[in-house]
Amino acid sequence: MSRRVNAELLKTDRRIISRKLLTGELSEKDLSSLLKKLPDVSDNAEEIPFQVNEK
Repeated sequence: MSRRVNAELLKTDRRIISRKLLTGELSEKDLSSLLKKLPDVSDNAEEIPFQVNEK
């Protein structure tokens, strides 16, 4: 059931993607293929320091 899947689908909520997988609108193979096409933007990540205040 290989259908053309729009890359915009990856911008949607995970629950919608899960539902499309369950209903057959999207296959695991199609999702995997779309995820592989995403660019690596990890260089844009910024570390945010976090401190836990203990009482």
